[in-house]
Amino acid sequence: MRPTVARLGDMPGPKVYNLWWGDKSGGKIKGVTTYTLSSYQSKVAPKWLSKYIFNGFRRISGELFFFGVPFAVGYATYSWAKSYDAWANSKAGHIAMEGKHHD
Repeated sequence: MRPTVARLGDMPGPKVYNLWWGDKSGGKIKGVTTYTLSSYQSKVAPKWLSKYIFNGFRRISGELFFFGVPFAVGYATYSWAKSYDAWANSKAGHIAMEGKHHD
């Protein structure tokens, strides 16, 4: 029984048209065009901070209604419940409720 090609899997030999990934020793391939950009002309992130500050503020202010209003309602409910609980567990709250337990 002969071993399969997968078992002998190594870099392809010299008779293969497509060489191993990244191997550039095969010469130029017909019909493939490569382009490069000069490092002097490439601008990796020009003015990203100023664009983020103004555009980010515009985008966040547009969404403020959708997350600001529910947050404000939730915080108001939480602060009211906390102050009510503190009052209900105080001496004045017990006197006002005449010893009844609160829910």
